[in-house]
Amino acid sequence: MIWKHCWVLVFLVLLGCGQKTVDPEAARKLSDEFMSDLIAHRADAAFDKIEREFSTTVRSTDFAPHLDKLFQYWHCGWPQDSELKEVQVGYKICADGHKHPTRKFIYAANTTKGQCYFSVEVVQRSDGVRVTSFGPSFQ
Repeated sequence: MIWKHCWVLVFLVLLGCGQKTVDPEAARKLSDEFMSDLIAHRADAAFDKIEREFSTTVRSTDFAPHLDKLFQYWHCGWPQDSELKEVQVGYKICADGHKHPTRKFIYAANTTKGQCYFSVEVVQRSDGVRVTSFGPSFQ
């Protein structure tokens, strides 16, 4: 009788471990496209790939000037090319306690000011994958 209850407990624990993961192919495709948008200075196209929550803090018309300030602040300049160097798997923890799986892609890039690393973090949402954070990365 005790073994029957143990199996039920094991089943319930494993059922709870079935969290969503980020679709690796979709995340890589989105991340590569996002970097291509930055390289080509297509701020509007990059903005469309970011989580919707971001648009409540920055308007699409202000995004390009913010990108320029970001790249100047970190002394990196705009990326001119990119080469994927590393992929990291993790979680984004929201203020309400929800955990969302992420994949962070680290790129090496030649820039307008030399060389720099950039990261693009992708999160799985109900409507697909979206960029949740990005910027110069220090490796």
